[in-house]
Amino acid sequence: MIVAFLGTGAMGAPMARNLAGAGFDVRAWNRSQSRAAALALHGVHACATPAEATAEADVLVTMLSDGPTTAEIVDGTLRTGLLWAQMATVGIEWTERLAEIAAAAGAEFLDTPVIGSTPAAEAGELVVFASGSDEAIDRVEQVFATVAKETIRVGAVGSASRLKLVFNYWALGLTALTGEVLALAEGIDVGGERFLKLIEGGFADSTYAQLKGKKMLTRDWSPLFSLVLGRKDVALVLDAAAGAGLDLAVGEAVLEDLDRAIARGYGDDDTAAVIEAIRPGSA
Repeated sequence: MIVAFLGTGAMGAPMARNLAGAGFDVRAWNRSQSRAAALALHGVHACATPAEATAEADVLVTMLSDGPTTAEIVDGTLRTGLLWAQMATVGIEWTERLAEIAAAAGAEFLDTPVIGSTPAAEAGELVVFASGSDEAIDRVEQVFATVAKETIRVGAVGSASRLKLVFNYWALGLTALTGEVLALAEGIDVGGERFLKLIEGGFADSTYAQLKGKKMLTRDWSPLFSLVLGRKDVALVLDAAAGAGLDLAVGEAVLEDLDRAIARGYGDDDTAAVIEAIRPGSA
């Protein structure tokens, strides 16, 4: 099977590498061409253009930053018979628009965003939310099995993106709340470490809060998921909520925290750096 892989950033590069390692013929393109070229050592064919990558492909995988970028890059690459697995988080509106673009070109579209950070991508242990026809998902089952530990089928195209937004809202909201709680604990001399130890193993504990909390306390900003991408996803959540007639006050507050942290220079750092929007004197 020939797999065209467009977007070899922090998540896409290990996914493409794992596919090549499993024996797929992977033809990759990235806007920063050096990133795709670096994968040649792992058996990935670096291509100069998206059209070159997709010319003979059976499956197209996109792992790009957002919906508009994805639409721009796939323009002119789609054709009848091509199966497109769109694996990035682009929101409800853009998922629908990309599906329409695929249909107009005769390609089959799957809405298949993933959950998991860079280490999970490197280990092939992501989780795929897959929506679209069962027949099409069956055709790419081995692709998903290579990059993920589980594929969850969730119905018609669009269902997966909706579920991904709900999941990301939970994760990003929990991250921002953890940052505020630990900043409070530091500010009133309780101590962030004491708080994390207090909840550890109890009914109020959270593996995710412990992970992000430890990064916050040690100021380890090595990115598992960057603030700018987190900010993009919270904005998509708020757009989806508005479309459903919902006013997410917590979501607005999370967006404000993320924006302040980005303004202070932490945009490319891990979402745990959101605490620097709250700590006094952070810059």
